[in-house]
Amino acid sequence: MKSESGNMRNEPVNSTFFLYNTVCSITIYDDCEDAVKILEGARDIAFHIRRMLDFYDPCSELGKLNERHETGVPYKVSKELCLFISELLRFSDLSEGCFDPTVGPVVRLWNITALEPKAPTKHEIEDARAKTGAAYVSCDITNNTITFEKEGMVIDAGGAGKGYAAGCVSEYLKAQGIKSASVNFGGNLYLIGPKTLPDGTKVSWKVGIQTPWKANPECMGFLTLQDCGTATSGGYDRYFTINEKIYHHLLDPRSGYPADYDLDSVTIVSESALYTDLLSTACFVGGEEMAMRICRKAGKAGYVLIRKDGKVLVSGNLEHCFKIN
Repeated sequence: MKSESGNMRNEPVNSTFFLYNTVCSITIYDDCEDAVKILEGARDIAFHIRRMLDFYDPCSELGKLNERHETGVPYKVSKELCLFISELLRFSDLSEGCFDPTVGPVVRLWNITALEPKAPTKHEIEDARAKTGAAYVSCDITNNTITFEKEGMVIDAGGAGKGYAAGCVSEYLKAQGIKSASVNFGGNLYLIGPKTLPDGTKVSWKVGIQTPWKANPECMGFLTLQDCGTATSGGYDRYFTINEKIYHHLLDPRSGYPADYDLDSVTIVSESALYTDLLSTACFVGGEEMAMRICRKAGKAGYVLIRKDGKVLVSGNLEHCFKIN
């Protein structure tokens, strides 16, 4: 195809790889001679963040913090990790505990991704929850230290890592002059500019929202977006069943059990990829009323909530760009 100037345009340039236990994809739609090199740099950033935040790797920087810290003693970390954890603690307070980065002991107890997961006992859950509490972690961003005030505490970046990585990659792409690109880390999306088609036409991106709990995935509606992040959280993504009871991966830090309120799915749209990830998790955990309150407190964020009764609730700032199929 030719652009308006008559020059041939390149097809989109893509890098797809497996990271964060999911398929990740970065696609540049600009007609850019350095696209391949820029994608290599973007991929390096994604892998760097994964190495830093891998909860299950004792050799990651987060793993070393969790394994080697002494209770009550400041532990030195990188500036990047300190600022990241500081932001998680701030959001935990904003979300009124619906998101808590110290939920790690409970996550390890449930071990949803095990080959044969099982529901822990009430006593086991209470014991794990006794080692949690964002109020018992402090960050000194001047000296880059983290201090835990309880025995057995660990930080889990789940519910934030993919969003943070998508945001960092997107900022890198924009700094390289990219004006049309998509970053998709396992459903955590960031969309740069409008989508540029091979003929030079610019259109908004269409992002589908999955109907929850369908054996064959289908799209119940879509959002028309640009220059923003979006993410969806739902229990149907990862779960196991025992005696017809479903146990999913979205744990409520306040109870230690999978969240079980009035929502089947939460889709968030925000200018911040990190907050998009955090909000989708916290809002699902909190339920309908809490989700609305958290989004109001967070500021420029919109939501599409799918209730268990099938009703769809859309925030006012997204009504113009949401359509049901």
